[in-house]
Amino acid sequence: MPGGGDDRRLLREAAGDLTALGVTGVQGIAADGRRTSTARSGVADIRTGAPVPRDGYFRMGSNTKTFAAVVVLQLVAEGRLSLSDSVERWLPGVVAGNGNDGRRVTVRQLLQHTSGIYNYTNDLPGLASPEAYLEHRFEHLDPEELVAIAMKHEPVFAPGTSWDYSNTNYILAGMVIEKITGKRWGTVVRERITRPLGLSHTYSPGDVPTLPRPHARATSSSSPADRCWTPRCST
Repeated sequence: MPGGGDDRRLLREAAGDLTALGVTGVQGIAADGRRTSTARSGVADIRTGAPVPRDGYFRMGSNTKTFAAVVVLQLVAEGRLSLSDSVERWLPGVVAGNGNDGRRVTVRQLLQHTSGIYNYTNDLPGLASPEAYLEHRFEHLDPEELVAIAMKHEPVFAPGTSWDYSNTNYILAGMVIEKITGKRWGTVVRERITRPLGLSHTYSPGDVPTLPRPHARATSSSSPADRCWTPRCST
């Protein structure tokens, strides 16, 4: 970013654009080793209008895909794998059945969402309704189990012939990372990305169901009035 006041202005504009689209609260931080700029937009509690806390924690969600892709590209640069490698080479027998064939799917296609592999999240029971979420929210599924859900379906298209967003692609990318490094993908991301960048508050929570405070609460509630940041918010 340009620096100084421009940093803050650009951050404010970006944060404002997101809340204009309907996001309840946004926080942005930019640091270049010399200065740190922050911006926030929206509210922490829609009932009181309290601002988003500057030290608030957010779930990363699909931003983890960016981290996984960076690690894969680092491993490619180190000569430890190729983007043209088949998934079968690193995860033999994992992508198979119902027309799925890991020999035909490349690592590049995983990263680009051009593998044609079915999106397992379409079948997760906990996403069917608020009631289903409450019933299933503490269930644990290993990466292999998530991929197995996708393998119950035929490919959406032949590998490399189209594009379709699929979380299964990045579950597989994470499994490839673990196979090559011999470490959990979260550990690899910490060693290669977050620690070198000084992102001391960015981490992989695993199965821990809570976040450090302050953080958003009731974000999956069917009642918008329950959405807030404060720990005192009733859910």
